[in-house]
Amino acid sequence: MNYMKYLLLASCVFLFACGKSGKTDEDSNKVKIDTTATIVNQIVRCSRLYTTEYKIHKLVTHADTRRLEGKVLSVPVSLPLTVGDRKIAIPIDVTVKAYIDFSDFSAARIQRTEKGIVVTLPNPKVIVSSSKIDEKGIRQYIDLTRSRYSSAEVVAFAKQGEDSIVQHLDQTDILKSAERSAAQVLLPMLHRMGYDESQVVIRFDKNPTPANVESLITIER
Repeated sequence: MNYMKYLLLASCVFLFACGKSGKTDEDSNKVKIDTTATIVNQIVRCSRLYTTEYKIHKLVTHADTRRLEGKVLSVPVSLPLTVGDRKIAIPIDVTVKAYIDFSDFSAARIQRTEKGIVVTLPNPKVIVSSSKIDEKGIRQYIDLTRSRYSSAEVVAFAKQGEDSIVQHLDQTDILKSAERSAAQVLLPMLHRMGYDESQVVIRFDKNPTPANVESLITIER
């Protein structure tokens, strides 16, 4: 009789334990789903996360030298003249900002692993938000036989300087700096959701190269 009571009690404990275990798994899955949705909602709310700003100063120079061109004994000749030179130096200040565009961020960019969570972010983009000519700093060196540079020429030369800055942005660390800053913004948010820093991996779509970095840059005026 005592044996039967013991067997019945053991069976009840086993059933209770199984029922409790099943509920825990269900709750765990629900927490994972809810956490993913929360992460997506929090990130999408940022929309466009500006992470880095560079202010770049550049001195744009241009020399306009008159040349004597012709032929001597059927040989082409091009000689600089000693008079008629024009030179100009134009200081410009260009503001460049890097940001992460989260407008299309979705749960597909979140991957759970045994060790934690992997979040794949879009590549940083760069925007040239402003470009200003230091009018007071412009210096012109004009021969008496030549006219001064026009305002249109000054603007055109400044634009060439801005284009040069954009073309050489791949030689700066602005994109890497933007990646680091984005990670520093997201890590505290994930920590509040229960993830230690060692459990979080933040990566980006692909590594920018000189060949594709220009496609990540836009210019606003």
